[in-house]
Amino acid sequence: MAKRYKENQINEIKEIRKKEKLSFKELERRYKIPGSTIKNWCKGTVGTKWDYLILNNERRRKEIRESENTCIPLSYEIGKEQSKFLASLLYGCEGSKYPAQKGVAFANSDPGLIITFLSLLRKAFDLDMKKFSVHLQIHNTHNFDELKKYWSNLLNLPEECFIKPTVTTPKGGKHREVYLGTCTLRYYDYRIQLKLLGIFEAFLRSFVPN
Repeated sequence: MAKRYKENQINEIKEIRKKEKLSFKELERRYKIPGSTIKNWCKGTVGTKWDYLILNNERRRKEIRESENTCIPLSYEIGKEQSKFLASLLYGCEGSKYPAQKGVAFANSDPGLIITFLSLLRKAFDLDMKKFSVHLQIHNTHNFDELKKYWSNLLNLPEECFIKPTVTTPKGGKHREVYLGTCTLRYYDYRIQLKLLGIFEAFLRSFVPN
């Protein structure tokens, strides 16, 4: 005799299938109900096989991206020395080098990367607010005052730190919807720049065989 399932359980599984686009095998593992039975319940539900394939692939990629997040040292406060080291790694990869820039100059269009570097820099060194300047490269479709306010709030730097922007025209008339300009954060102290580069270079040398 075939096992009977409650109507509310059937509806729940159909709703989960519709919202999360889970495969029948995944639903079988979750609910301990044969996939063939669930497949019969879900006949006629919205969503093509291609839709489910795309969403399942996205889910797998997300799981892989987040699988090593436990290595992030969020369980304790990052101290001054750790901040100095992490800032040097970011600066060695993305920062301007001496003598092209005789001071710290870090440019990127990713707000998360800019604020992370600045937060580490503030923890690592005693900084003078008067030595900061911010330069934005924006498109002619942008409102400079709005972007200046956005970056000022994000970086916790007064708008007086912002110098005249560079305004460009997107190639082919195209522009990115979420593009907030390229921000160049400058701190006019070549000694801090050299310290960051020194730590970064020492780190690289530690992997070079003698």
